[in-house]
Amino acid sequence: MKTIELTRKELYDLVWSTTMSNLTQKYALSREGFKKICKQFEIPIPQNGYWLKRQYNKKVKIEKLNPVFGGVDKIVLPLREEGSSVNIDQTPLTIRTKEIENDPNAPLIVPDEITKPDILTKQTRQYWKGKISFTSYREDNRITYPIRVEKNNRERALRFMDTFTKLIRYRGHTMSKEYGHDCVQIDGINIEIDLREVSKRIPPTTIYGTSEYVPTGEFIFKVGKYSGEREWRDGKVKLEGMLARIVAKLELIAEREKEWEEKSRIANLEWEEEQKRKAEIKKRRDEEVEKFNRLVKLSEQYNKTLMIRQYIEAVKQKEINTNNLNPETQEWINWANDKADWLDPLINKPDEILDN
Repeated sequence: MKTIELTRKELYDLVWSTTMSNLTQKYALSREGFKKICKQFEIPIPQNGYWLKRQYNKKVKIEKLNPVFGGVDKIVLPLREEGSSVNIDQTPLTIRTKEIENDPNAPLIVPDEITKPDILTKQTRQYWKGKISFTSYREDNRITYPIRVEKNNRERALRFMDTFTKLIRYRGHTMSKEYGHDCVQIDGINIEIDLREVSKRIPPTTIYGTSEYVPTGEFIFKVGKYSGEREWRDGKVKLEGMLARIVAKLELIAEREKEWEEKSRIANLEWEEEQKRKAEIKKRRDEEVEKFNRLVKLSEQYNKTLMIRQYIEAVKQKEINTNNLNPETQEWINWANDKADWLDPLINKPDEILDN
């Protein structure tokens, strides 16, 4: 979308020389959007009746622009594209709805009679006639419309759902079934839908009587479930006139769900990466502890070896000093030295008995 940059003085001159309706035709902003910008930049705007008085050459009061302003003196206004009614200050739902409504090829008109019915329209009619039977709604993936209305209102419901389905397909989406529920599938996201007729409760006329529920002919179309569900109801505007808004809402729900899935995917990847990092740190620590414990064990083993050698040498010197170094003692000294060599981590002499 193209934009234009104005100073406060330029916008001030614009709003005092051009009617708001003409401004909204040139710029992609609503009346409220213009008012918010003028308030933000402390620009006074004409009061009610200003343009009517000017039209009849009556005296008008023009408020002066205060040249003192603490913010940046640069205002960016979006230019309206030819034929577009989208205002950038509107909600995403309104913007998307207008986008669909402004598409000349979008099938938005519900006809008085269905021509070229969608395959789901045909299947729904066959189901009502008993030509299609489902053994299990959870196992059979054939799709019919989720319509719950009186028989005399079925044709209206079919016309609405047929046009709705054609608009869904035109927008690049499809109809699907998930866990036995009829859905619209947008970019892989399934959103439940349901069309039902409102019933009016008639209180019992006798003490032991029961209430009756009488169909009213008023339709409700629901999308989503639980906290994310949204309903549209017949009123001054019938459901047939809300198709663009319904589909726009479905698309925004799917986009939000897709964003949530992507955020969840990224968060899961980050969590897995963090777990991997922690596991690597733990592995390195465990390996380091194991090496250190091995070092301590070998040093203790070496110290024991030194003590044994000292003891062997002490025994030998004692026997020499007392002239008692006989073959039997020498044999013990040789045996003890072999055991010391076996225990010494620097020698690790094999021992046929101790190694087994």
